[in-house]
Amino acid sequence: MSLLPRLCPARLLPGVFAALIPLAATAKDDAPRIEARAAATPPKIDGVISPGEWDGAAHSDAFRQVFPRENSEPTERTEFWVTYDADNIYVAVRNHDSAGLAGLRAYSMQRDQDNGSDDLVRIVFDTFHRENDGYYFALTAAGGKHDGLIQNKTEPNDQWDALWIGKVSRDAGGWSAEFAIPLKTLSFDPANDTWGFNVARAVRRKQEAVRWSGFFRNKNTLSLPDLGELRGLHGLKQGRGIDLKPFASLTRHSAPETDEHRYDFKPGLDLVWHVTPSLAATLTLNTDFADAEVDERKVNLGRFSLFFPEKRGFFTQDASLFAFGGLQQDNLPFFSRRIGLAEDGTKVDVLGGAKLTGRAGPWTIGVLDTQIDRHAGINGKNLLVGRIARQVLDESSAGLIFTHGEPRLNGSASLVGADFNYVNSHIAGTKVLNIHAAVQATDTDQAGGRGTATTVIVDYPNEPINFNLLLSRIDAKFDPALGFSSRTGIREHHPVLVYRRFPDWHGLRRIDAFAENVLITQLDGRRLDNIFYPGVELESIRGDTLTIFAEDHLERLDNPFAIRSGIVIPARDYHWSVAHVQFRSTPSRPVTAYLEWREGGFFGGNRSDYEAELGWRPSHHLELATSYKLYDIRLPQGDFAVRLASLKAVYTVTPDLQFSVLGQYDNFSNRLGVNFRVKWIVEPGNEVFFVVNQGYDTTGDHLIPTQNDTSLKAAWTFRF
Repeated sequence: MSLLPRLCPARLLPGVFAALIPLAATAKDDAPRIEARAAATPPKIDGVISPGEWDGAAHSDAFRQVFPRENSEPTERTEFWVTYDADNIYVAVRNHDSAGLAGLRAYSMQRDQDNGSDDLVRIVFDTFHRENDGYYFALTAAGGKHDGLIQNKTEPNDQWDALWIGKVSRDAGGWSAEFAIPLKTLSFDPANDTWGFNVARAVRRKQEAVRWSGFFRNKNTLSLPDLGELRGLHGLKQGRGIDLKPFASLTRHSAPETDEHRYDFKPGLDLVWHVTPSLAATLTLNTDFADAEVDERKVNLGRFSLFFPEKRGFFTQDASLFAFGGLQQDNLPFFSRRIGLAEDGTKVDVLGGAKLTGRAGPWTIGVLDTQIDRHAGINGKNLLVGRIARQVLDESSAGLIFTHGEPRLNGSASLVGADFNYVNSHIAGTKVLNIHAAVQATDTDQAGGRGTATTVIVDYPNEPINFNLLLSRIDAKFDPALGFSSRTGIREHHPVLVYRRFPDWHGLRRIDAFAENVLITQLDGRRLDNIFYPGVELESIRGDTLTIFAEDHLERLDNPFAIRSGIVIPARDYHWSVAHVQFRSTPSRPVTAYLEWREGGFFGGNRSDYEAELGWRPSHHLELATSYKLYDIRLPQGDFAVRLASLKAVYTVTPDLQFSVLGQYDNFSNRLGVNFRVKWIVEPGNEVFFVVNQGYDTTGDHLIPTQNDTSLKAAWTFRF
């Protein structure tokens, strides 16, 4: 019997809305403010804060510690300067360090590798000052650049890459970082002279984090409601607001087994026009994704689809505007990988597309229309997505989404949805409460009619209590053709409770005791699955973590399924228990390790999992990483083992020139895939890629080459 009441989320929505309307967030009267002044002469962005260069810029050193001691004095001094002109925002940060060069952690110059290894500075902008979406930019002490979007007030989207300049320097007194963010990179309202703003620093050897604003451990650096204010921004311009980006790729496809060779030359164009400074229209022709990174290889040992993140720049740009109902990976109304990728992962040509994204007053707008080519007997398709949301109350929003188009077959599909996202980030002063409610309806030929999905998410991410509850009801015919839903015809009750303490004794910094329960039932309440996870996680003062948890698993199979060729799991009820142990070393050392062990039952048999990852950074130019996963499965129907291995080497000559090679193997496909990639940023916006994807058959005594794709791509950006 369920430990949770069998609630229908659809019946909860009116009550939830009625309960929330009287609540209101309190004003941020204590948020820091800084008055920017325009630069008479723009500073030189070389990473060196030269004497007199930042004179006249707004300045502050009023940082407070967030970790390990909340709202206390930092152990190292940090100061920043900010100024601007009509075309750029400039920020400089001086990171004093009493240990000098020996105290710095500067391991990685890689783009977008924020893995906790390096000393780091991050700046955050809420350009509309509405606490809903924004931008962040970061530099490591080695010069690595990170950037991304912020959606749903606190959530990062690190797949977004912007055009900006950032440089660092290191010396006996610490290190310095300088940023120049072109205003053409940002959306903003020129009539608003105040932005949300924050600066944060991480001192890795001490596991210390400091911020200029928002000194709360229960809130991350990207929490837009807790930013300070950057005032006095006048005369900001985006020029004519036109970005013209022609590109071209040449790809050689080779199939050694048939001795076939084919060349594809693909020119294309991206055109971005800022209709207003806050609303952008994008046109793409003959879209090409030859430069996109490859997916991590996975083997599916379950009955439901795996989720892979989007990595293609055209879709990650402004992706935050399409976020819906607090949903992250499942029951998504829009999942951009449905466009340009078939269900088996093969590429489908995107002939062109148009996008309108941005903000107009309290409204956020996202419209995407693409035309894909015919493939695998499926006609060419027009795929349309629209999203609109309006800010309501103090921090909340409500909106609609719709999709139209069926990329999977020669049929039709449509979806419409509505969501309400309640946020109060000032409960009892600094506590946060998020409640998301969403309803979706689909009508597709593949599902044979109409279906609905209703979801309520309650999130209380605080200390010492952190609580999250997901309630959903998914009809059997719910089918988001342009979205993602792993399982239908169910109700899900999914609570997670964490009790966190910071004892600061015996070498421990943090203790989390947690319990999680996933209950899946049929729509009539008949139990299908129930999984209970109790456990504890310990973090040392150096940042090493040890996680120990158990799993009590009940699963009902109404239909048999083949877990591997020749091995079928019969339909019946299953009950098993599992023990898990995970260890992750702190990334602030040059050698890092992750180890995981799992031992217990599995569908009437037993399963032992062993995972190991090892990383080594001998210098800030070179990084090596390897991983090995072994799933040893012993069932009454037969035994088998799953092996996945990967080896990656990255050599970063400068932050703008990088060579990488990635090899991935699994014994299910008996294929070894090797990806070699060169990325050269000639200057921001002007890029050259050279990519080789080589496959090998490993079933014989030696490696046999299979498919080879070699691509050269160049893209150039012209701004007007």
